[in-house]
Amino acid sequence: MKRTYAALSAAGTGRRNLLLLLLLLGMALLAYLLYGTARLQAMAQIREQADANLNRYILSLQHQLDRHKDLPRLLANQQQLIALLQDPDNPHKTDQANRYLAWVNDTMGATDSYLIATNGITLAASNWDQPRPFTGNDYSFRPYFQQAMEGGPGRYFALGNTSRVRGYFFSHPVMQGEEIIGVTVVKVDLEDVEEDWSDPLQDILVMDEDGVIFISTRAHWRFRTLGQLPGYEHILASRQYGNHELRQLQALAAGRPPALAGLLSEADVARIRASQRYGSAPLLPLDIVRREATAQGDLLLTLIDQPPSSDGLDPQPTGHYLLVSRLLPEAGMRVAVLASLRPLETSVFRTLAVGLTFYLVVAALALFLVARHRLKKRYEAELQRAHEALELRVEQRTRELTEANRRLQQEMEQHHQTQNQLIQTAKLAVLGQLSAGINHELSQPLTAIRHYADNGRKLLERGKAGSVATNLEEIAGLAGRMATILQPLREFARQNGDLGQSVNLQHLRQGVMVIMGSQLEQQGARIDWPDDLGEVWVRGDIGRLEQVLVNLISNALQAMAGQAEPRIEVGLCTTDEEVQLTLRDHGPGLAEHALEHIFEPFYTTKSAGLGLGLSISHRIVQSLDGRLEARNHPGGGALFTLTLKRTRAHEQEPR
Repeated sequence: MKRTYAALSAAGTGRRNLLLLLLLLGMALLAYLLYGTARLQAMAQIREQADANLNRYILSLQHQLDRHKDLPRLLANQQQLIALLQDPDNPHKTDQANRYLAWVNDTMGATDSYLIATNGITLAASNWDQPRPFTGNDYSFRPYFQQAMEGGPGRYFALGNTSRVRGYFFSHPVMQGEEIIGVTVVKVDLEDVEEDWSDPLQDILVMDEDGVIFISTRAHWRFRTLGQLPGYEHILASRQYGNHELRQLQALAAGRPPALAGLLSEADVARIRASQRYGSAPLLPLDIVRREATAQGDLLLTLIDQPPSSDGLDPQPTGHYLLVSRLLPEAGMRVAVLASLRPLETSVFRTLAVGLTFYLVVAALALFLVARHRLKKRYEAELQRAHEALELRVEQRTRELTEANRRLQQEMEQHHQTQNQLIQTAKLAVLGQLSAGINHELSQPLTAIRHYADNGRKLLERGKAGSVATNLEEIAGLAGRMATILQPLREFARQNGDLGQSVNLQHLRQGVMVIMGSQLEQQGARIDWPDDLGEVWVRGDIGRLEQVLVNLISNALQAMAGQAEPRIEVGLCTTDEEVQLTLRDHGPGLAEHALEHIFEPFYTTKSAGLGLGLSISHRIVQSLDGRLEARNHPGGGALFTLTLKRTRAHEQEPR
């Protein structure tokens, strides 16, 4: 048996290890697939956004250039400028030309406009009244001047030799017949994009035909090159380009100096230095750490995207970018977007996190189900035996509970009978007191009846029949009064009452006073009742309510024993649903421990008595759906509150 169990245990362990291995392999495969899919999708989104931003900027750039490219040709036909070129030493014509160029500059929104003589000296300029005007400067070294002097329009991007502000220059020759007599130049500021660009994840680069960055949303990238960028043979094979752009790319593949061709040669640097295009900028390549051409023809760059610290000790962070660019042959520049790959990393991480979390949840569920099945098989026999044993125990326990329930019902019936007997016993215990009160009340009517009867006999002997009738009426009235006095005795002595009766509080007061009249007279006590009791009706049994009030009044009289003028105050408070009667004595009050146990059976603070009166009264009030509460009055003495359900006045109690 031990060997069999060990073999089964070893087999189970092997199956578990194999299952875990399969789950790990599945997770690795899923991670690989998710990574590839998420990377492709994220790269496509980044590329699409970069293309959209590139198109948007190119449209804005072309619009800016198109607004001003024909302006030099128009200026070349203006008489004010031609007149100055014909008479360059005339101050009046110079002033007219300056003011005209300033007006044109303000109207067309150009940065600067100026007129150059054939020797390269500026004769008039729109900034003639500025601190550093162009007038008198020699710009013969500028390519745009040389292009115009060759007879065609020129365009050129450079750093202003005087203003040190980057701008794009348009030029056109001023002709007089077949002779070139001067050159008109318009400078356009293209730096607004660097201030208005708001996408923190994409940067704009604009490069000249030598690959030098002259516009960038990052200041430390300006006047630098992108360095050697391989992989353009694949781009040539997979992309569609115009003839001019195709020639540029073919020149790039051949190693010549068009955009993105690589490091600038010494000859290129000397040529750019001679043109003073970028001042004294070092024209170094960007700090590219890694270059990678993707299968889709994109170029991925890893480069240092922040300038070095002043002390050179802080590590410089690198950034990963997707390069998307396009040639603008007519403008002689290339526009590029460097899109940060941080969203790609975030998207891949999020996809991996969601996918692997889902996989782990499913795997955990699968492991749970396998473990659950194994546990079910292992404990199936034990559960069956436990079920059978449980059925036996349930059957036995059911018999025990049935017997206990039968005994409990018997005890409850006996308890109910005992409670009713105790209430009836308490009633009978008060009958002696009730009898004394009734005897006191009946003695006067009986004496009067005897007197009227003797009088009537004597009147009959004298033949005075009318007087006899009067005596008989008095006797009848006294008999009715005696019946009224005896009514509380019949109600009080009943075993059970109808709890659905409506009891008038005035009738209740009369019955209580009949019962307690003798004791009140003996003790010299009085009860102050409210005046409007006859207007209030409550739900209950008059006999039981009389028993409760008699008990409360008796206790109050006992508490005030020995006082000269004992007094009990009865208060009344009514609402639409309830009626509250309060009984206050002027005795010593109740002790704190007595308040906690006052309604418990056999609890008493008196030397004589069983301690059942208040307990029975409390039960009677509860059986009438009411409440009986006890506390001490702030002015001294005990205060008992009897709360009963209120009924309508027409539901009168039967007699």
